Amino acid sequence: MEQQKKIELYNHTVELLNLNKEAELYYLNVAREEGIEPDFYGKVKPFADKVKEVRDKWVPLALDFVQTEKPLHLHPSQITQTEENLEIVAIKSFFPKTGKKRQIETFKSVEYVLQQLANQIKEKSC
Repeated sequence: MEQQKKIELYNHTVELLNLNKEAELYYLNVAREEGIEPDFYGKVKPFADKVKEVRDKWVPLALDFVQTEKPLHLHPSQITQTEENLEIVAIKSFFPKTGKKRQIETFKSVEYVLQQLANQIKEKSC
């Protein structure tokens, strides 16, 4: 994988890490409050659209990296699963009825794969 694509992949990975953290903080600090109904068109949809935009650029680059560079402990199926988990994070984080245990596990799973990928990109770029 060429260096420019690695840089692009790294930047998208960091951006997704930040979006995942933003969603987690919102979920823990705002969405869990009783009686709060999310503003779908003002908050949920714009956030989900932003995640989708970055995710759509990230997936092909991440799959290419994992298949060509063969990093330890990262496989194409993890990229695909993270893609699905990012969609869950982007939407369910705004709703108080979302199960806390499962949502926290989803945040952790996304963070783990993204962090592993970011570390591997840095390692393979040196």
